[in-house]
Amino acid sequence: MVRKCLNNVCVILMILSIGIYPLATATSADAAEKVKVPVDQEEASASSQSETARDVGAKYQAEAITEKGKKPAPRTTKSGFGNKTLLYAGAGVAAAAAIAVAVGAGGGSSGSDEPVVPVVPKEDPVGADLEGDTWHGRLILADSGFKEDVTATVKQNGRTLEITTSSVQKYGKKFIGTIDRSAFIRVRDQDTGQDWTTHFQNARRNMIDLYDFVNDFNDLDRLFLTRE
Repeated sequence: MVRKCLNNVCVILMILSIGIYPLATATSADAAEKVKVPVDQEEASASSQSETARDVGAKYQAEAITEKGKKPAPRTTKSGFGNKTLLYAGAGVAAAAAIAVAVGAGGGSSGSDEPVVPVVPKEDPVGADLEGDTWHGRLILADSGFKEDVTATVKQNGRTLEITTSSVQKYGKKFIGTIDRSAFIRVRDQDTGQDWTTHFQNARRNMIDLYDFVNDFNDLDRLFLTRE
């Protein structure tokens, strides 16, 4: 009787062990599968995030290039205050240049081609004050024996003299030269290039007596002037 009971218990235990082993195996496999699934999901998620980041970067670059292409090209002129200032400055320079060209081209409204005589500062007379337009006298030319009554104008600036007569002869019409402190005059005839001097007596405020040797110093041309 006891043996029979033991046999029955053994049979029951064997049946239970057979049933439990597949269940445990299945449970272990399920647990392993459950452990493996999160790992695979994590790797898949990481891969998906990497691909997403690349896609976003590529999309950003494409958008940046597109936006840059849409932007208008820089304009070289604007209506701002700074550009107006440059415009006004350029106009001022152009106006100044135009004035300079006009001054250099003409310098006056007369349209004359005569050269502009520079203004020389006026100096006090040296030797004697001879300037004036009331001189009168006689021009005597030894070669021709011609004697001519003339009037004359004298310009003086310091020691510089210019004497212009009313003579109609070949020379004796204009003299340019100097006067020193003793009133000795040396001037040159502008037609002949001959020097005339106050040979016998120096000039005075109301008298000028000029001579030029001719014919190998045998004769003298003379210009004698006085004024009241």
